[in-house]
Amino acid sequence: MNKITTAEQLIIFSRYLGQQVVIRSLLNEDNDVIGTLKGIRQNALLVDIDEVNRWIPLNDNFNICEVRLLLKPLKKLTTSVINTANSLPVQAFITPYYQQLGFDMPVFISPGHSCNCKYVHELDLADYRTPDEILNSQHQVVMVR
Repeated sequence: MNKITTAEQLIIFSRYLGQQVVIRSLLNEDNDVIGTLKGIRQNALLVDIDEVNRWIPLNDNFNICEVRLLLKPLKKLTTSVINTANSLPVQAFITPYYQQLGFDMPVFISPGHSCNCKYVHELDLADYRTPDEILNSQHQVVMVR
């Protein structure tokens, strides 16, 4: 898989402000935490977790956690969503509209970048599970231990 830098990850995450994310700590075996992506700065993501804003640091050299967007695959597009998108006044609005609704879309990072045209999920920055599926899988792991 192609490695993308923190700056490139931030470009991708910035297109999905307002979407839910799942955060997995790499420092301990805590359960995954679900929050809402609220903002971005040079080296961190602002995530609302249980109505508390927390900065989640990102770094090219080391990771203390994994952050993945909770997105829907394009195959889950409905006819009404497609019709609404097609009725937008400018065709360039369609991709941001789908992103705002939480659909995984191909990314553009920079001209000639090897990750262009890959979906966020293919870059390991998205998860297609729902928050309920994530919480249920954690519950099953606890029951097995």
